[in-house]
Amino acid sequence: MRLGMVLIAAVLAASACSSTDKPAPEPGVLSVGIPNPVIPGDRMLSELLFTPLVDYDPTNGKVTPRAAQSVTSTDLITWTVKLSPGTYSDGRPVTAQSYVDAWQRGLGLPVKQLTAVDEQTVQIVLTQAFSEVPAYLAAPLALPYRADDPMVGNGPYRLASPWQPGKGGRLVPLHERPGKPTAIDLRVYTDPAAAYDAVKAGTLDMTVEVPGSRHDAMHADFANSHLIWAEPALGYLAFGDDLPEAAARFAISMSVDRKGLAAGAMDNQVDPATALIPPAIAPGERSGACRACNNDVAAAKSLREQAGLTAARFDGEPRALADQVHAALGVDIAAGPTVTIQTVQLRTLSPYELLQQLKVPAVQQFLDAAATSGDFTERAQQYRLAENQILRDLPVAPLWSAHGHAVWGPRVKDVIVTAAHGIDLAATTL
Repeated sequence: MRLGMVLIAAVLAASACSSTDKPAPEPGVLSVGIPNPVIPGDRMLSELLFTPLVDYDPTNGKVTPRAAQSVTSTDLITWTVKLSPGTYSDGRPVTAQSYVDAWQRGLGLPVKQLTAVDEQTVQIVLTQAFSEVPAYLAAPLALPYRADDPMVGNGPYRLASPWQPGKGGRLVPLHERPGKPTAIDLRVYTDPAAAYDAVKAGTLDMTVEVPGSRHDAMHADFANSHLIWAEPALGYLAFGDDLPEAAARFAISMSVDRKGLAAGAMDNQVDPATALIPPAIAPGERSGACRACNNDVAAAKSLREQAGLTAARFDGEPRALADQVHAALGVDIAAGPTVTIQTVQLRTLSPYELLQQLKVPAVQQFLDAAATSGDFTERAQQYRLAENQILRDLPVAPLWSAHGHAVWGPRVKDVIVTAAHGIDLAATTL
């Protein structure tokens, strides 16, 4: 009986420990919760597995060589990329032909010819002058992905075992990195709230996705260990030719409560737009204001009456936006001219890519001028002229720009973030 009581006591003690003790973090290993990544192309994962040719700063046009020694052109049509010696994580050399093979699957540029001049030199010949080539070469689409395995890269880390879709994988550095994690565990979470709570509980070091349900709590739970950064994605309204009155377009745009949408239907994952070009790709600061971005119901009603607007049908998400317009203006949202709610995920940090995607004929002259200018200040001016033209005529109306979140626990230090790659996990320390 005495032995039985001792065994029962031991079992109860073990149960108590297992229910209250949390697993100890693995020494030297950084654990990170992430959403299911798109492979190839995920910005944060690509920065670990690959080294980009260059880094590009959209605020000033600065180009910093990484895997490339230089990127040059004398006419903005023929571009020469000189490579630094490099290898894939499996030891195979990264050559000019590696990039040519990868770029045959699409580079996003108006390419006429790609040539591996020698082992370390790539020549790109375009169909027309294009000054934004460095911005495109800095993007994930320009990485030397291999057809046989797009996750074998030339970056500072490699996968320790095959990636498990929906689960994640462990990355280890190719070379010793004093003071840095000995491995990075990327753990896919389908529920970002669960990842957030795991960081709060100390069973996960970091998560790079914070849901709206934790957005307000984040500022208290992780007062000195969270970041919010601008991402190259935005939402906007596109008006068709069947809504020719500018007053009608302004009425619809100004009836939208962007702040309310950001906090509600968009789950605190975006910022209300105050410009057409979002902060992640903005060339310097914008001096003018976006009148159409203001939520001014009284002015919107006056403009609706002026335009004789009685109906507008909305296509796209969130439906809460159409409901806002109906409540503010009293228009029928089940009929009439179509207004499309669109989201753009940019592949580069170039305003040219955005403005070209918007397909506004009136601003093509500014885009052509930017494409043929080798001066960043001049290009920035042309993009601002294009933005001003669009905000004046309003063929499209900006709604929001995306932002990212991250929170981390007390073990994590030196957290750096950029619009190009998100959190730079290679720079963190434990």
